[in-house]
Amino acid sequence: VSSTFLDLEEHRRLLINAIDRAQLKAVAMEHDTAKAGVDVLGSSLEMVNEASAYVGVISHRHGQVPKCPVRNPEGRSLTELEFDEATRLERPILLFIMGDAHPVTVADVERDPEKAAKLDAFRERAKRMRVGSPIERVYAVFDSAEDFRVAAVQACAGLATHLASETPPPAPPASPTRSQESVPEPPAFYAEP
Repeated sequence: VSSTFLDLEEHRRLLINAIDRAQLKAVAMEHDTAKAGVDVLGSSLEMVNEASAYVGVISHRHGQVPKCPVRNPEGRSLTELEFDEATRLERPILLFIMGDAHPVTVADVERDPEKAAKLDAFRERAKRMRVGSPIERVYAVFDSAEDFRVAAVQACAGLATHLASETPPPAPPASPTRSQESVPEPPAFYAEP
């Protein structure tokens, strides 16, 4: 689960509930705890690495920008860095974008012109299947928390089906030991007429 937090707290709760309903497990900062020896950026990217899919929600805020000239030289937001990592890992991506008609408070809208431009560029880039591709991914635009809830439930159910189809079948049970067998094992070379 990747998004800004303060402006999308209710949406994150709805999304985590939709993930649970789809019998999946949400990997979200709400479930995180204190960690020794790791910073926010490392922890966020670690969560993306642990996840089987990426679910991103983009609102009207740019979000936190981790200061690190090595790992974040372009000054991208944490949400964008998580998206980039999911793309690099070729994770399935569910994308939800807040529409212009969604009610928001003034505090929930990015007012810094430079950050607003970065947010707009990220929104457009996230819509594309691949960097530089003119082909858009299927994404949902929501104009209310209820719109979002309905879209999230449907998308998470579809994601569960998609992930189940990609999961290899369980390994066959271990073969019984000689003492448990009633029929002897055939020789290494065995043929029937």
